Amino acid sequence: MGAHALRLGTDDLAWSVAQRLGSFTYAQLSAEAGIPMERASDLVRGWAKAGRVELIGRAERKRLKYRVATSGVASLAEGRTQTSWGNMWRAMRGLTSFTPLDIATHATTDAVSVSREEAAVYCQMLVRAGYLRVLRKALPGRREASYRLIRNTGPMPPRERRVRAVYDDNLQEYTHLAGGAP
Repeated sequence: MGAHALRLGTDDLAWSVAQRLGSFTYAQLSAEAGIPMERASDLVRGWAKAGRVELIGRAERKRLKYRVATSGVASLAEGRTQTSWGNMWRAMRGLTSFTPLDIATHATTDAVSVSREEAAVYCQMLVRAGYLRVLRKALPGRREASYRLIRNTGPMPPRERRVRAVYDDNLQEYTHLAGGAP
């Protein structure tokens, strides 16, 4: 994965953190999104220029405090609908390593709720498909499994599909049934 692709995933994750927080300082965004302070301030200044966030004053220690503008929420969704698997995929692309709880936390927004169980099922499916590597196995009742994204194919989330097909034992191959009609 290139540095540009990593930055795009991290920027999306930072924006979802900003939305979840509602109002924030550079330091809060940096800590919550797990990005350097300098990157957080660059992102917030860019969002402010674009009208996605607005300055609301100063917080503790005289730090600038921002809030997500109402138009900022619309600009995130422009061109893409928020879905649970879309939000989970964006979170995975922005995190170095993660557990299902991490994914559920980062993927939940006002519009979409993602449970720990839903995140665990999505992670397990992506492991079977070769998109994730298990870094640490789960110990039931003691700790969750930990994963790393190893196959970042772009911004659109991989999803499991059910395909109707005919298997020919003579040729040992599948033929796709167009239209899904019997």
